[in-house]
Amino acid sequence: MPPKSFRPFAWIGASPRRGWILIAIPLTVSLLALAWIATHYLKPAPPKRIVFAAGPEGGAYRAFAERYAAILARHGITVEIRTTAGARENYRLLKDGKEPVDAALVRGGIGAAEESPHLVSLGVVGYEALWVFCRGPVVLDDLPSLQGKALAIGAKGAGTRKLVRTLLEANGIDERDFKALEIGGVEAAEALLEGRADCAFLFEPPEAGVLKALIYSPDAQLVDFRRRADAYGKLIPALHKVVLPEGANDLESNRPDRPITLLAAQTQLVATEGLHSAVKMLLLQAATEVHADADLFSGEHEFPAQRAFEFPIADEARRYYTSGPPFLQRYLPFWLANLVDRALVFLIPVVAILFPLLRILPPLYAWNVRRRIYRWYGELMFIENEMRRTLTRGETRNFGDRLDWIEREVNELHPPLAFANQVYALRQHIDFVQERLAAGAPAETALPEGTASG
Repeated sequence: MPPKSFRPFAWIGASPRRGWILIAIPLTVSLLALAWIATHYLKPAPPKRIVFAAGPEGGAYRAFAERYAAILARHGITVEIRTTAGARENYRLLKDGKEPVDAALVRGGIGAAEESPHLVSLGVVGYEALWVFCRGPVVLDDLPSLQGKALAIGAKGAGTRKLVRTLLEANGIDERDFKALEIGGVEAAEALLEGRADCAFLFEPPEAGVLKALIYSPDAQLVDFRRRADAYGKLIPALHKVVLPEGANDLESNRPDRPITLLAAQTQLVATEGLHSAVKMLLLQAATEVHADADLFSGEHEFPAQRAFEFPIADEARRYYTSGPPFLQRYLPFWLANLVDRALVFLIPVVAILFPLLRILPPLYAWNVRRRIYRWYGELMFIENEMRRTLTRGETRNFGDRLDWIEREVNELHPPLAFANQVYALRQHIDFVQERLAAGAPAETALPEGTASG
């Protein structure tokens, strides 16, 4: 049990373990901060499987979806293709979220950002021409009078009906003014050729067999929108003017026999906002591979394109169209690039915290070692001051025992070699105080009774 004395550094504690608390506290706080960062900001691994809503079997959307699936499979991601009735059902599945659908091709003019704020666009991937065929031998340069006519406006879920109704409304034609036939594709073409429909509105690729059958038929005429195509594009943002070149469907027979101006909708690659960013990047790269080639209505590398439409452009798409694929994905396999990217997200704040911490810890450690040495100087100074003070009546001194105790405690110090010189200096100072004590009054003395102090 050490003698009682004045210990100005007692609040810190003589034990080296207590001194380490001063280092452990900032280190613990830093580790907790890193754990919080990891929990809230570390990117999860991308999913191994996504669901892509495509159109009906044999359609253009289905063909695109199958090519996407093949490309993503190269990177270890399985794409489950969901067969649907068409673009409108694709949008409904994405909007409702009742079924697990992550991405789909959606035709312009179907959706709206206000009713589906959780959806984002990865860009426009191409044009879909609206082919309007009407019965009769007369060549048409715009929509004819359709009051009382039977119109094939597309099957349910195909997405054609909403755009067709918008087009007709722009011409002052209300739904009550015509008979709507909810059929499309081959069924609509057959109805037109058999006389059960007066006009048919079709969204089909130029090479579709149903279009060739109608173009070759003398009973069907393709509407040419050349006079007012620009006006339609201004009034209906979902529609754009495209030109079908002469002979594009059949050079040998020169069909069509003249350039024909059509109206076309833009097709968007739409995804849920919560889809993993790495998968969005892969879809963008797949879209570039699938849609970059030129076709009848677009030039080479015109698509995919960053165009503001019904849905906001995803942040990943903005970065992709500005600077291309992520740097790591250009040179590393997808799984490794994603792993490194996720690690960097964590390592950057780690370095930001640990770098100043590593600069603080060495001087803090040195201060802790010196504190264990310097605290004894307070004891020595206290003894020296007491030695100069005159004792009061009945007071005794035990400085020798106290110095011996200090010396034993100092001998138990085992600091690093860099601080050994300071321990030896402390021992010299203890010896100096002991020598002064030996040269002065005895270790335990008391003033005679009645001696005045002063």
